[in-house]
Amino acid sequence: MRVTVARERGAPLDEALSALLGVEPYLAYANFPPIGDRTRDLHRRWWLGAAEGQGALVARDDAARPLATLRLERRAFESSHFDMPIAKLDAPIAVADETLRLPALRTLYRTAWDTLRDAGFRHLSALASTQDRVACWALQELGAFHVGTKISWMQPLSGGELEPLTPSLRMTVHEGDAIRTLPRDSWRRLLEWTGRAFDRGPFVFDLAVPVERASAVYQVWTEKAFTGEWADVLVSIWDGDDIVAFHAVLLLRDLSEAARVGILGRGIGATLPGYHGLFTALQKACSTLRPLGAAWLEDEAQASTIASINVFGRLGHRCLRSTANFHGPLDPAPPPRRRG
Repeated sequence: MRVTVARERGAPLDEALSALLGVEPYLAYANFPPIGDRTRDLHRRWWLGAAEGQGALVARDDAARPLATLRLERRAFESSHFDMPIAKLDAPIAVADETLRLPALRTLYRTAWDTLRDAGFRHLSALASTQDRVACWALQELGAFHVGTKISWMQPLSGGELEPLTPSLRMTVHEGDAIRTLPRDSWRRLLEWTGRAFDRGPFVFDLAVPVERASAVYQVWTEKAFTGEWADVLVSIWDGDDIVAFHAVLLLRDLSEAARVGILGRGIGATLPGYHGLFTALQKACSTLRPLGAAWLEDEAQASTIASINVFGRLGHRCLRSTANFHGPLDPAPPPRRRG
C-alpha cells in the first residue's frame, strides 16, 4: 500500500475527519460522559482551527481514503522561554487496524517532521495515548525520546461543607481581575520555591534543552498565575501575611462548551515545605467552593509524582487517560524509514 500525505483544510479535511473520528480507538474525552457524543465535534473544531494555523496533515491510501491525520501547532511560550521554535503534535486520529495504522503513522510523522523542520522549528513535542502502541513506536523510530507520561483525572465539584484548617491558617479565593490584587510580597516565598520544587516535568527530562531553563518553566508559570495572566481562579492558603500553598486554574472554555457545564483545568499548585496536607485541602476546597460555578476540575500529574496520584485516588477522582510525551530535536534529518 502506498501512503501519501498532504496538508488539507476545508471540505477535504472535514471529510477525512468524518471518516476517522468514528474509528479512532483512543480519542481523548470520549470516555467522559458530560461530553460523550459531542467529543467528535470538539476534536473537529481543534483540527479545523489548526488547519488555519500551522496546518493539518492527512494520510491517504491509493484510493484516496483517509488513514490518519495530525494537527501541527506552535508552542508559543516554550519557544520564547527556550529561545528556539518548538512545535507540538497532539495525539493522532487514525484507523484502528494496526496493519493500516502503522504505515500511515510512519509516513504521517515523517512528513510532519520534515514540514515542521522546513518551517523553521527546531524542537518537537509529540503526544500519544499510552494505549496507542503504534503511535508510540512510530515516534521512537523517528528518534523522539520519551520524556514522561501524564495522567489525567476529572474531579467533580459537588459543593458541601468547607473543612476547617488549623487555627493559624486561612483560605482565600480570588477570581478574574481580583487575582492581580494579591500583594507580590505575599507570594514571594512561593515564587522562589517553585524555581526548584518541580523536577518531574517533560522538559526537565529533555536533555536537548538547558536543565536550568527547564526547571524555571514552573517558576514563570507561577508568576503568570499570580498576576492573573494564566489563571481565572486562584485558591490560596495563608499563614499570617504569607501564602504558603496555592492552586491556580483556568476555565477550559472549549471543554466547557462541549460538556455544557463549566470545567476548570490547566492548573498549577505548590506548597511550601513544612505545610503537609495542604494539597489535599486545596483539592477539597475546590470541590466545595465550586469556583466560577464550575462542575468539574481536570487534574493532571506526571506519572512519577506519586504523592499527587495518591491524593487524586484517595479523593475518588475519575481517571480519564494517560498520555506519553515524546521530545526530539528537528535540526537533523530523521533516520531512514524502517520496513516491516
